[in-house]
Amino acid sequence: MKKVEKMSVREFLNGKDQETFQTKVTRHFKKYGTLYKIAGSTVVVFLAGGGFDYALAASSAIDTKANLIYYKLMDVGKWIIIFKGSIDTIKAVGNGDFDSAKKSFFSYLLIYILLLALPYGFEEIDKMFSNVKMA
Repeated sequence: MKKVEKMSVREFLNGKDQETFQTKVTRHFKKYGTLYKIAGSTVVVFLAGGGFDYALAASSAIDTKANLIYYKLMDVGKWIIIFKGSIDTIKAVGNGDFDSAKKSFFSYLLIYILLLALPYGFEEIDKMFSNVKMA
């Protein structure tokens, strides 16, 4: 006959050997240590640097340079999308696969439209939040 040992629900769920608090804390910090380091560093930088005012002041200069790079990349990207889309569509038509040609054409057209719409969308979002004052 098998001997049945009684145990509590806590013992059943966690196992018989109970972990000490120190072991739990050590395991938690090993798992999430990088997250705490990043969050702590961010808080220290903002507090030592005077808060969000300096970060917002620097962002306008960064945005100006980033916009230049973005528009140059967008000009190159438009032509890549046009050439790649046309080659894929012509290849599919040449193989007689008209369904694939339609899908290819519309997918590249959608990417092209999204590429053109992104700057307008970002400018509209920037206008919405430009009136918000930081405390």
